[in-house]
Amino acid sequence: MLKFKSSPKVPIGKSGSSGRVSPSSSPKELSIHLERLSLGPRSGITVNELDLDFASKKKLLQGQMQGMIENLEQECCKIIFDVFPEKIQLLDDMYKIRKEFNLSKKEIVQPIDFEEPTGTDEQIKHKLTRIQVPANKALCDLFSLLQKEILDMSEMINSLSIWVKLNVPRMADGNNFGVEVQQEISQVLESTEVSGYEILDSFTSYHTARANLITQIIKFPGIEDFRESLKELDEKTYIKTSLLACELRNDYITLYDMLSKNMDTLTTPRGQENERLARMY
Repeated sequence: MLKFKSSPKVPIGKSGSSGRVSPSSSPKELSIHLERLSLGPRSGITVNELDLDFASKKKLLQGQMQGMIENLEQECCKIIFDVFPEKIQLLDDMYKIRKEFNLSKKEIVQPIDFEEPTGTDEQIKHKLTRIQVPANKALCDLFSLLQKEILDMSEMINSLSIWVKLNVPRMADGNNFGVEVQQEISQVLESTEVSGYEILDSFTSYHTARANLITQIIKFPGIEDFRESLKELDEKTYIKTSLLACELRNDYITLYDMLSKNMDTLTTPRGQENERLARMY
């Protein structure tokens, strides 16, 4: 059996140290060794001796965070009590009064008429690719109006969401009902924001589906079912899109009711006696 010769032990802290800690190392030597360990990121963080100490930095950061939260709270109160009622009225008028949301079927449907090309197969193929088919104006007008409203809502919800999260107090035992309310409201806000982005995605999906049907109509102009499918797609999408103004109005009403009812809980989730704890450090 082969026997390996053990290497001599080298004291820690001396030149040529192997980095191992022997059982006979004294506490002082162990402390020196641990102080040399780098447990930070690989990139390495340099410490400037002229910087403030960590206690001063923490106090400064707390003051800056508190000022930021107070400014954000003023903006969110304006959103809830000033902007939301205006948006509710605007979307209600938009859905009930504006012409773009109350068109007849004849105004919605846009027939596809084109002159069938003639010539060789190569010429016909080239001419088919040059046929101009405009997008449905009625739906494009709706998309333009609602896109602005959805983006406005998403921006405001984003501000409200971060404000609610910043009002979550530090972890503590007991009296967490207000914190649970904050978490539930935060989930509702995030869900509403995601729904808005899904609506924007549906606009793109409509254009893609319509383009595919128009391509089939151009390739096979004698098949009437493609034209009927295009007509039904435009009518169905118009009805669903026009109702979005009503749905957005209802979302604003729901958010306004939920936030206004729970305003005290949002700002001081554990009550007035623990108001100082109602901010995230």
